[in-house]
Amino acid sequence: MRVLSALPTPVATDIAYRLWISLGRPEAVHERDRAVHERAVTGTLEVHGKRVTTYRWGHGRRVILLVHGWRSRASRLSALVEALEQPDATVLAFDAPGNGDSPGRRTTVLDYAEAIHQLGEQYGPFQAVVGHSFGVLATFLAVREGTAARRIVGISGMHDADGIVTEFARQLELPAAVKARLRGTIARRTFTVVDDPWARFVSRVDDPGIPLLLVHDRGDRVVPFGELDLIAADHPGHVEVLRTTGLGHSRILSDPAVVEAVAAFVSASVTRVG
Repeated sequence: MRVLSALPTPVATDIAYRLWISLGRPEAVHERDRAVHERAVTGTLEVHGKRVTTYRWGHGRRVILLVHGWRSRASRLSALVEALEQPDATVLAFDAPGNGDSPGRRTTVLDYAEAIHQLGEQYGPFQAVVGHSFGVLATFLAVREGTAARRIVGISGMHDADGIVTEFARQLELPAAVKARLRGTIARRTFTVVDDPWARFVSRVDDPGIPLLLVHDRGDRVVPFGELDLIAADHPGHVEVLRTTGLGHSRILSDPAVVEAVAAFVSASVTRVG
């Protein structure tokens, strides 16, 4: 990656952009998640011309949506599925385009948000939406732009798309000129239909009646720990936080204490249904 710093700015920017949009090979279902994955009822959506695989566990009146992160898949959230399954609950998830069992090579936060919106139209309103990592940003976007959700849980989430570019540039040790050019390239090539993606793609909702639970690990090497405080400070309503240590970016999803906290937060809103 450090070689990029020695290349001419346009060349380095083009390579960095290719890395930015690359999903790589879709992740397979981990053996620990297989039983939960295989008992789901599967379906499909069409999102911006792309096929999206959906998953459903149960058929109760309380609907909870789980949203996976970048280069991931719904089955990674199996511990949460098991904790949230109840006779009166429906648990939903999906594989974003190019992730898991959904075909494709590219996806954006707009694809995630559209999948959330369509599932909300079909099953909503959501009792809660639980997002992980990139799925947190997509969750806030979808809810702020019309998807009905009573509660939001953000696990290892980032506050805004601009912060993602900053962290990406830091990890690749990109010079300031390359980072600036990359930012413009992303806006121009990826979000041609969006006037200002940096203002639009923010983990924020304007409704103070939607409580948040934010969970983040101090040692997260993918999304900086400080993003939790940025999201919390930007919310006009009730916020609960759970700061963990030693779980990193992904193991946090199956930690018993975290799973229990998420299930309790979601269940606390049962009386608001109807």
